[in-house]
Amino acid sequence: MRTVDIGEVIDGQKVGPYQWLIVFMAWLTLFLDGVDNQSIAYVGTALTEDWGLARGALRTVFSMGVLGVAIGAFIVGPLADRYGRKLVTVATVIYVAVLSLIVTQVAEISALLMPIVPAADNLTVLTVLRFFTGLGLGAVVPLGVVIVNEFAPKRRRAAMVTLMGCGYAVGSSSGGFLSSYLVPAFGWPTQFYVASALTFVMAVVLWAFLPESIRMLTVKGRTNDIIAILRKINPALSFSGDTQFVLRQEAREASASKFRPVRLFMENRTATTILIWLCLLMNTTALNYFNNWLPTLTGEAGLPVAQANQAAAFLQVGGVLGVISLGFLADRFGFYKVLAASFALGAVFIGTVGWAGDDFYLLATTIFCTGFCIIGTQITLAALAATLYPTDLRSTGVSWAHGFARVGSLSSVQMAGILLALNWPLQTMYYLVSIPMFFGCLWILLLSNVRAKASLTTADAARGAVAGA
Repeated sequence: MRTVDIGEVIDGQKVGPYQWLIVFMAWLTLFLDGVDNQSIAYVGTALTEDWGLARGALRTVFSMGVLGVAIGAFIVGPLADRYGRKLVTVATVIYVAVLSLIVTQVAEISALLMPIVPAADNLTVLTVLRFFTGLGLGAVVPLGVVIVNEFAPKRRRAAMVTLMGCGYAVGSSSGGFLSSYLVPAFGWPTQFYVASALTFVMAVVLWAFLPESIRMLTVKGRTNDIIAILRKINPALSFSGDTQFVLRQEAREASASKFRPVRLFMENRTATTILIWLCLLMNTTALNYFNNWLPTLTGEAGLPVAQANQAAAFLQVGGVLGVISLGFLADRFGFYKVLAASFALGAVFIGTVGWAGDDFYLLATTIFCTGFCIIGTQITLAALAATLYPTDLRSTGVSWAHGFARVGSLSSVQMAGILLALNWPLQTMYYLVSIPMFFGCLWILLLSNVRAKASLTTADAARGAVAGA
């Protein structure tokens, strides 16, 4: 019987058309996730006017959406490690499509419930629906990161994951440009009709063409499926049916039978887990602030609704370039140096946004630079997180890091609404949200130090084993 390390096989291949197809499908999935996730922010102004809401009244809607995203990440990550990446991804995409469609019926649902539940006004119903929608939205990015990570050779892993990850930023920005035309012409529900229809189509595509993770198949011992995928990656590869595929760099851990979230703090992973969670928390605090409130804040600066949405969309446009750039830079210079720089620059650019006033071009430029840093950092951090855990723990590790960050970042979403209601100066609001980025720079440098010490310990142990032999 021949034994083959699947990690060595993948790392030894050139990135071929089949792997790029997987990246593209994951990219499209994140693209639509970006449209679905950001639609509520882009229709916020129109919805507030339509329902006659007070200034900052949507803060609870935004916060509950973020809470749903966090809880969804906590739930779905372990499910993907247990039942497979493909099944969980397709089910999640369908769920998001259904919930996005239901959001268009808020007024009708409210009218039905009011005789029974007097408190079920439009705002309350929307808040509940955004929470449940978030349960699905929270899983899509971590799942996409994990899937691409497990098909990418090590030398190209950061670039491939971040190229895929920019789909979210493209989708988010496209949602802004889309809303600037659809909402004034057809009303805010149209944004969700379009997003839901496209997401349903994507679920069908994923079911038909997305393969299961090859590393997950290796863990489960599904030899025939592994051979079929390897032939698609490189037709020249040939293996007999009795080949045993293994992951030599991922020997079965003593904690393998334990509850997966608990394992994140076992096998000397405690410091790594805490620090990657803190890094994501700092960046997500800034990102959620901008994602949820930027269209409103640009309108507060004095821009018309259409221009405010277009200026806000440049956050995602800058994010696309940031995601791509940081991924290639991370492959060249390493994750830690690149992320430390992007955290520090992000803090500086956030602080400059408030000074642009109602000058569309200056505002769009500063928002673009901010998006380059904070969105680029978010996806690159996810790519880094995927390298810190073994295959049978990878989805749990990435998704729980995102879940923790989402829960912790709820305060920034609420804070923006409260400060708006209190008429705080926009400049001060931007200064406040730049502070977490400076802390993010500190945490990533500490994580770099922890990982360097861990590598030295592993190398020393390996040398000792060789000497003892």
